[in-house]
Amino acid sequence: MTQAAGGRQPAHSDQGLAHESMSQAEVMAQSVAGIAPSAVMATGPALIVLFAGPGAWLSYVAATVIVVLVGLCVAQFARRFASSGSLYSYVARGLGPTGAFATGWSLVIGYACIAMLGVTLIGPFLGSLLDRIGLPGMTSNTAYIVMTALATVAAATFAIVGIKISTRVGLVLEVISVAAVLLVLVVVVARGGDDAAPSLFDLSGTSFDGVTYGIVLAVLGFVGFESSASLGAEARNPHRTIPRAVIGSAVLVGVLYVFASISSVMGFGGVEALSGSAAPVSELAERYGLSSIVWIVDLGVAASFFAVAIASINAASRVLYTMGEEDVLPAALGRAHRSYKTPHVAIGILAPIIGLVPVVLMIAGRGPFDVYAYVGTVGTFGYMVGYLLMAVALPFFLRRRGEGNPMSTVLSVVVVAALLYVFYKNVIPVPEYPLNLLLPIFVAVLALGMGWYVVVRARRPEVMAEVGSTEEEPVAPHPDGPRIPPPASPVRSETGPPVGQS
Repeated sequence: MTQAAGGRQPAHSDQGLAHESMSQAEVMAQSVAGIAPSAVMATGPALIVLFAGPGAWLSYVAATVIVVLVGLCVAQFARRFASSGSLYSYVARGLGPTGAFATGWSLVIGYACIAMLGVTLIGPFLGSLLDRIGLPGMTSNTAYIVMTALATVAAATFAIVGIKISTRVGLVLEVISVAAVLLVLVVVVARGGDDAAPSLFDLSGTSFDGVTYGIVLAVLGFVGFESSASLGAEARNPHRTIPRAVIGSAVLVGVLYVFASISSVMGFGGVEALSGSAAPVSELAERYGLSSIVWIVDLGVAASFFAVAIASINAASRVLYTMGEEDVLPAALGRAHRSYKTPHVAIGILAPIIGLVPVVLMIAGRGPFDVYAYVGTVGTFGYMVGYLLMAVALPFFLRRRGEGNPMSTVLSVVVVAALLYVFYKNVIPVPEYPLNLLLPIFVAVLALGMGWYVVVRARRPEVMAEVGSTEEEPVAPHPDGPRIPPPASPVRSETGPPVGQS
């Protein structure tokens, strides 16, 4: 063990998860699946052109820059220590336990809401596919409710049976879905698009305000890109693989989004036709002689939403697991399955919430895309708070390590300013009912968690020293080849106090 800065408990390594079991590709898959890029490519440009016009691609370029800057902040932490607590553990090292808990709880809200979004939007696309092959009633609200419930059970099952299998399933699904969407968009570009399409640099229908508001919407298409940071225990060489996954996923997905926005405008011939389409990629496939593969597009987008559900459950459960291990949340959350090495208790608590919220909303008469707007917005607030606190914590974290430098401070300030702008544009002007209730709902759920924290802090102040103490210790090579843990430091078991301590 190593003594943590500021008099905290010595750092400990959790032993319940599948240590060093994941390759660079698998870690990258967690971040990519957490974004659901094919789903955003298929639907995002049609929304952003409403505000940015033919300059929608500029909004995506600017959003990519912002997200990469956030990723650089994450990388500053990830290169120095790894933890299954993700940004929660990072912020603990910079702002202390209160900031850490607010970050962790906000991230859990974000991940849970995006998982809800994922299991909900499987229905419309899978239902469309089933309807095309002749199964009746698959596009009804009742069918969507059943699909949402089944998708929740399936996603939670994959998350429990193993991180490797769940990330591999997510990677395969995303590869299929991105390939299907890209095929359509590449054919559109290869055939020159619609003759009425404006030139790439013809921005006569674009305003500065429109592009800047488009940036807000475009940034929302990246949330979840940092989720590989929750694989600090499972990743091999996490100090290298996690920063690469976080930054690499942001750059890769940003390029895909820019291409999707350009090719979508080209394909429809203008902003009005694109913004008026309910299923842009499917419509483009039919326009450009690819009607035979529309079912593949529907299947691919549905698969993308399933992948994001799995990835979000993976990330949320590991943050809860770490907070449970450190006793700031109930200790049962800090237990891992002895065979599967996954946080099965946290997953078991998350899954019913993830499934019930959208099901209840749909039973109340809301459609899947209404649910998307509601839970997606609340989830975005969670991510924004987590990212913001992480950026604020960075210079304090480096200063405590004796590594403070002006460039890191500048990076922090730029990211904080950009995120505050994005957050401001999400809440001002105040949207109409019922969207105006979403921020108060987020604040209420955040306050509920912070209330728990206040009670724990008052009743068990010694627990505060444990917050942020989970750190994966370097693994020493064995002379005969296998990698083994370093010797004899007391570490926390999955069911009790640190081994070797009473």
